[in-house]
Amino acid sequence: MRRGSSCSHRATACGASGRIAVRLGPGDLIVWAALALALVFCMAIGQAWGQDELPALITADELRYDEELGVVTAIGNVEISRDERVLLADTVSYNERTDVVTATGNVSLLEPTGEVLFADFVELTGDLQEGVVETLRVLFADGRTRMAAISGQRVEGRRTILNNAVYSPCELCQEDPQKAPLWQIRAGEIEHDQEERSITYRDARFEILGIPVAYSPYFSHPDPTVTRKSGFLAPTFGSSGDLGFFYGQPYFWVISPDKDLTFTPVMTTDQGPYGSLRYRQLFEFGEVDLRGSATVADRERSDGSIANDQFRGHLDLRGIFDLTDVWRTNFSIQRATDDTYTRIYGFGAASRLRSNVTLEGFRGRNYTNLSGIAFQTQREDEDDEEQPLVLPDLSYNFVSEPDAIGGFFEVDSGVLALTRDDGRDTRRLSFRGAWSVSHIGSIGDIYDFTASLQTDGYWVDGDPTVSGGFDAGSEDSELTGRIFPQAALTWRYPWLASMENGDSHIFEPVVQGVVAPTDGNSNSIPNEDSQDFEFSDSNFLEPDRFSGVDRVDSGQRIDYGLQYNWITQATNLAEVFLGQSYRFSGDQNFSEETGVQTNFSDFVGRVVLQPLPEFQMSYRFRFDSTSLQARSSSVFTRFGVPEFNVQVNYLFREDSRLVEDEVEDREELQIAVQSQLTDQLRVRLSNLRDLEDDQNLRTRLDLTYEDECIVVRLIGERTEFEDREIEPDNSVRVQFKLKFAGL
Repeated sequence: MRRGSSCSHRATACGASGRIAVRLGPGDLIVWAALALALVFCMAIGQAWGQDELPALITADELRYDEELGVVTAIGNVEISRDERVLLADTVSYNERTDVVTATGNVSLLEPTGEVLFADFVELTGDLQEGVVETLRVLFADGRTRMAAISGQRVEGRRTILNNAVYSPCELCQEDPQKAPLWQIRAGEIEHDQEERSITYRDARFEILGIPVAYSPYFSHPDPTVTRKSGFLAPTFGSSGDLGFFYGQPYFWVISPDKDLTFTPVMTTDQGPYGSLRYRQLFEFGEVDLRGSATVADRERSDGSIANDQFRGHLDLRGIFDLTDVWRTNFSIQRATDDTYTRIYGFGAASRLRSNVTLEGFRGRNYTNLSGIAFQTQREDEDDEEQPLVLPDLSYNFVSEPDAIGGFFEVDSGVLALTRDDGRDTRRLSFRGAWSVSHIGSIGDIYDFTASLQTDGYWVDGDPTVSGGFDAGSEDSELTGRIFPQAALTWRYPWLASMENGDSHIFEPVVQGVVAPTDGNSNSIPNEDSQDFEFSDSNFLEPDRFSGVDRVDSGQRIDYGLQYNWITQATNLAEVFLGQSYRFSGDQNFSEETGVQTNFSDFVGRVVLQPLPEFQMSYRFRFDSTSLQARSSSVFTRFGVPEFNVQVNYLFREDSRLVEDEVEDREELQIAVQSQLTDQLRVRLSNLRDLEDDQNLRTRLDLTYEDECIVVRLIGERTEFEDREIEPDNSVRVQFKLKFAGL
């Protein structure tokens, strides 16, 4: 007859240290028996784990020990934890002789990495690291991804092997949990390696809604805990008029923790194969990002002839490095083999590629910038020999601490050299010093005063009056310069009206007087950096409304305007501004289209409205001072809710460049309609139209389905651009991504 004993009370035992705690009801007469059984169970489990220095915690409603069989059994709400692993079950028994732990009934094993294994029956070695499982289910740490199998094995404490198993990150249908998820991978064997954090399939079938659509004898991908691992990424495929049908399959290679490489070979039916790559590397003090592509394909020249089997490609290298706490450097190199390649192959549509190297210094209120810049044109009517090499471009800015009356000094200085193979060369030395102070009057009005002195010296090779220095008619060198003082006094008087309902109304008249010489812009000074001038509400109160140094806002003028703001407790907003300038002396350097050529300037202003969270509108304008005809208008409107919203952008602008150019008046309208049809499905339809030439430029449809386990994106686009071999084109692209499967 077997000898045994039991304790039908909740007991907690701690192995390794030998300390035992048992929770018993008052007046219990078998407390010593319970303590003894708990001690035996702890000793047995501690011996099974074989490392007394690692504690084990065992709790259960009842403990039993069969001395003849050497079996310790815990019954009812059993919990065994050791070394960050936790085993839960209705019943757990340990056989001292075979060193086997058997768990039955609602078995779950919580791994240190966050995964939870569920089973009906588990038989493990004493250290819980190896064994067999029946009716196994695995829930990953993300709380959504699951695996399930008829049976499985636990190997080496880090590998779980499932037989006749299925994997899916998709949520099950709540009405019918037995229904197949959106997608799943079914395999004869699935192995999850927790140390390598990988999932491997053998005899795998990929199913959509339970229907097999693909088969592979072997397949592997990272588990859901991995954010960065070598492997294939989501492919992109589709068709376009330029490339024909194309398929791109990127491969991501984790070279080391601080660097990776993505290589994407693309097959096309009309242009042959091409490849693109992206290399990234992090350093302790900076980073580098390299992108490039290459192919051998035909190219259509400007005259319509075809150059066969030409090497074509592009390079885009960028980096930034912190040299010290004060100094940092960044660089960008952008080059292409020809001026239509990047647009044909979808690597950008810039009209000029820019390469630069910059050194920056920040210390307190000081800023220093040293740059070198080179350009590669992508325009048919431009030549690279006419593009300037900017080297050096050195600037220094300093702002002082406030003085005794609250004023501060500011210094801007620079050295610039522009060199062309064909055209004008310019060297410039510039300095601007300014002193500014603000004062609040006795009635609450605000005064801002600025006095500045700008001095510029130029050494010019070529004709300074020729636009951009192209086709310079003179080879003579000339030294020239200017001294340009300027002073500006601004007065503003904000009036605040607070209403009983909490609304606030603010009226603010503003007047500014600017005094400067009338002859600041000499014809002997070339215009390199101030060619594109726009008079608007954003620069209305700037003493010098040019963006660069080569042109100055000379003469005497008065600026006057009125701003109104309405703010409610619900943060609804209305803002209106209207302003105009009166110039006492005209400046022939301004063209008629700029709006500041005559004594009375054009009217500039803005209207911003947000009466409801679902409606936003901003309108910026410039009206002719006599005819009130619009000369520049910009409208942005967005209205609607996430389920359906519309965005409208309208732009009209007369050509106001200060140099001769082929740029004409611009009038465009873009309308975009977007709808969140369901929680997973959204659609966006947009159209960009050139109203000046009465033609569509781009029409685009973007349809995206995204849920917890899949992303499918369909992009259809029609473009009407024409430039040499670039012709109007229809394209369709499909992007497909399986979440938590590395694709």
